[in-house]
Amino acid sequence: MITAIDLGFSTIKILQLTKNSSGYEILKSGSKSISNNLKSYDPEKITKSNWVAAIQDLTKEMGINPKKVKNLITSISGHGVSVKQVSTMEMSEDEMINSLEFEARKHIPLDGSEPVIDFQMLGQDKKELDKSNVLLVSTTKNIVMNHHDIIKEAGFKPGVFDTDTVALTNCYIHNNGFSNDGVDVIIQMGAMYTTLIIWGANQKFFTRELPIAGHHITKAVMKTHGMNYEEAENLKFEKGVDALTQSVANDDENAGIQTEQQTILTTLCDELRKTLRYYMKSNPQAKFNSFHFCGGSTKMIGLKDFISSTLRIDLNPVNPFEKITQNQSVENPEIFAIVAGMALRGNIEV
Repeated sequence: MITAIDLGFSTIKILQLTKNSSGYEILKSGSKSISNNLKSYDPEKITKSNWVAAIQDLTKEMGINPKKVKNLITSISGHGVSVKQVSTMEMSEDEMINSLEFEARKHIPLDGSEPVIDFQMLGQDKKELDKSNVLLVSTTKNIVMNHHDIIKEAGFKPGVFDTDTVALTNCYIHNNGFSNDGVDVIIQMGAMYTTLIIWGANQKFFTRELPIAGHHITKAVMKTHGMNYEEAENLKFEKGVDALTQSVANDDENAGIQTEQQTILTTLCDELRKTLRYYMKSNPQAKFNSFHFCGGSTKMIGLKDFISSTLRIDLNPVNPFEKITQNQSVENPEIFAIVAGMALRGNIEV
């Protein structure tokens, strides 16, 4: 059995998964908002104590004793973590580590601590046959230790650390696999970041985090209606994308307000389009097979259709439990993609 914890900026998700002769089975699942006071909630100001308290509250609700959890996997997210495919010449393991540490320093924050890296060999580079492709995951010691302290203070013995990007990829591979021809695209929209993953079995792995997500949409609703955060969050999920264009007053100025606030979704789609074009320009032999959507913000009415129509793509919802036995109903399964990917990766035979 594995216990996986996703430390989101809006909600904490916990999933306990086991593997048996027939496949994977959910033992327990749950989620909990980080803040009990949404009126003054600001995910940009979340502290270590907020995450610790939310984890402790959720484990109590789920009947989980942290001290009895033997196999734990958690995820580090945000711009402090880099996941990139790089090419490298064949070399010894020590030379490889030194080379990858040098490469990692280009992509992680300069916070005064040493880089922490992990990597996985992906095979021979098809363009440069004397090189190998490597999936490089890097962060800093300070970020790892801060994450370690959150888990420890919540009562758990820190275990394996994953990343959101790798977990999402593992979840998708388990349920869908990757085509040998072309690439699939995963769009995960959380509270603080929208993560874009592009990959195919014979194509380059690419990921980008966009700093536009559910929190920023809520702030736009706040600005439109002069509301506090809780009121804007409720209106966002009640009215969906219409919450960005509705106005208190019905006057000529309304059109200007509508245009201004609609910009946040247009900007998001523009960045998604730029990223897709960049990938295709860098990998002209690739083609986009399918597009998939997950994360807490997918619950927003009309958002999937807005992105689909703007980008002219068919956006499919991700069900992380499609090939996992559910002996209990899971509320809002779309928010569990990351934590499911962690549990699938870390599960051990029972």
